[in-house]
Amino acid sequence: VWTPFPPDQLDIANRLQGPEPLHWFGTDHFGRDIAARLMQGAWNALIVGGIAVMVGITFGVTMGLSAVALGGWMEEAIMRIADLTFAFPAVLTAILFTSTIGPGVLTSILAIGIFNIPVFARISRSSASVIWKKEFSVSAKAIGKGKIQITTDHILPNISGVIAVQATVSFAV
Repeated sequence: VWTPFPPDQLDIANRLQGPEPLHWFGTDHFGRDIAARLMQGAWNALIVGGIAVMVGITFGVTMGLSAVALGGWMEEAIMRIADLTFAFPAVLTAILFTSTIGPGVLTSILAIGIFNIPVFARISRSSASVIWKKEFSVSAKAIGKGKIQITTDHILPNISGVIAVQATVSFAV
């Protein structure tokens, strides 16, 4: 459905063909359609990138919003955990996971996702700090709303644009 030809279909008679209307990018040394193989690889990259960004958003935004809502020493502790995670280079994290878990798609998703967590934590914390000081947040607190309800009703919707932009950038990376 996704590709014009099965990506692993061999056609030795048509090997090493140049681009043509039937084979958009030509064929490789086994006669496999290069466009179909690129499309199959793109599908895998989209899945890995999408899930890894969702891991980063889920845990990072939760950490950032929790830090702002709790404040004080809890905010400092949560952000220091994020800084500790951010201190390790992405390649070192990937090597660590590969050596302990083994190579594979799950390892890639975990390594990329964990690398994204502190990025989303920092961005959501800084954006939420600004929103918590706005009049509507203060008035929501004055009428008796709790920190969790204020966060879900007012803070999260107001920082969703910033999170969406960072998700797009992280997905591309």
